Amino acid sequence: MRGSEPAQQTAGDRWSLAQFGVDGRLIDWDFEGMGDALGMYPENLAFGYWVDLNVSEDLNNATVMTLPTSVGLMYNDQLYPSKIERVSWGVFDDNIVEFHWIKPYKRTGYGLAIPYHGYQMIPLNTDLFNVMGMPTLFGTQVAVEKVLDVIAGESPTTERFVLPYEENDDLQVSCLGIKELESSNVKPPIGGDYQEFYLGVSQSEDGYSLKAKYFAPGDGVKAKAQKLAGDHGLEVSESDGILEVAGPIESGALPGTLGAFLAS
Repeated sequence: MRGSEPAQQTAGDRWSLAQFGVDGRLIDWDFEGMGDALGMYPENLAFGYWVDLNVSEDLNNATVMTLPTSVGLMYNDQLYPSKIERVSWGVFDDNIVEFHWIKPYKRTGYGLAIPYHGYQMIPLNTDLFNVMGMPTLFGTQVAVEKVLDVIAGESPTTERFVLPYEENDDLQVSCLGIKELESSNVKPPIGGDYQEFYLGVSQSEDGYSLKAKYFAPGDGVKAKAQKLAGDHGLEVSESDGILEVAGPIESGALPGTLGAFLAS
């Protein structure tokens, strides 16, 4: 249960958490990809994504156009004095939370904060809260408390995802198959007849590279993936129960290709 382990010291950006000026504990967790973010999400996470917003406007725009709406993506420069550099968004039991990677700044005016596991849940309005740190947590009180339960080691994190670990794509999307989602309202890509789906997009010299992986796919998913590969000029391979579609994408084709692979 990774959620029971101490929060990890971030190795990338060595800013001081003390710069937030917030009492109590602050989130201090690795945030280099979806694999890191999974350690903070509750065990019933159904769908999530992580994106590096420093890569390109083309990738950011395609993410906004094709993935569920994220406050961090839509209102990046309006939420904090510091620009949001990376975002993760996840849904569990129809609760939604976001993680925002920002450079620490002096946070003031949080006198009405609600203490929880030693963290300070700072109200933004009647329903939305921040918990400062790296990354900073954003969401409703119920959803934020569930995440803090995991970070504090009081509840288990998700153990149902296997594909995102060791991946280093600029955009990473993870979703469970329809059999794993149970009563969730999430609609998995191309029908969900697989155990798990992963999609990664990275910038390359000539545009972007895309990979879509389907763990334990059914025959219908295999046929749909083959068609998607043919439509977008990508290659298909299969090994150890994982079907992969991969190849280059021109910048102008990124929104359409990404949308096709994420369509339910």
